[in-house]
Amino acid sequence: MTSLLKHAARTTGLTSADKRAAERLLGHRHKLTRALATEHSLAVQSLVAVIAVVVSGIGVVLGVGGASLVAVAAAIVGAAFVLGWSITLHMVRERAQDLIAISDEGVLVPVVARERRRLGSRKERERLAKSLEGYVRDATRWTRIDPRSRPPIGVRCLLLARREARDVTMLVRGEAPSLRGVVALLRFLTDGQHSSLFAGDVPRLRWELARIAALLESDESRRAQRAA
Repeated sequence: MTSLLKHAARTTGLTSADKRAAERLLGHRHKLTRALATEHSLAVQSLVAVIAVVVSGIGVVLGVGGASLVAVAAAIVGAAFVLGWSITLHMVRERAQDLIAISDEGVLVPVVARERRRLGSRKERERLAKSLEGYVRDATRWTRIDPRSRPPIGVRCLLLARREARDVTMLVRGEAPSLRGVVALLRFLTDGQHSSLFAGDVPRLRWELARIAALLESDESRRAQRAA
């Protein structure tokens, strides 16, 4: 139980262990280090705010004068801190993915190691594969989808890139895909501003899917090809 609590505290930023490790290995000015520092600060502030809400709530139950006003104020402040904390958690994950996407740099930083394990898990890779397959299905039955439920219109271009999409889903479900490729696929599926999935440009879309497939090829597969 104690180890689980320690793990939860570390992964949510309540301890400064990840920040200290990033400072030591990446430096104070690295984007991941700064994101972890912000995460830790907001995590502590959120915890204090939640405790204040609980204490003031007990005061309301006990009929303490002015407790209701304090409870409302604490709840508003607490909600703001928790929202900021959740945004920063996502930012930390993205900065860890940046390191994974370019190289193994920073792998000794615990938060990067955890993100590597998450991305490499069969559950996460299957989720990404199904997401891409879902977009392909949407492209093939576009006219039968309620216009209010359709994804961005650029997704229709997958009709002309189904082979490349199949290659990607097969590789991401493989035994040991490269995590650089997994990160590339994740961002392909989620980056609404920059992803070719939503751009409506067929050549660019096919090129991007081919690039992701090449990145996904496991190190073992590359070595086998070179040996052959």
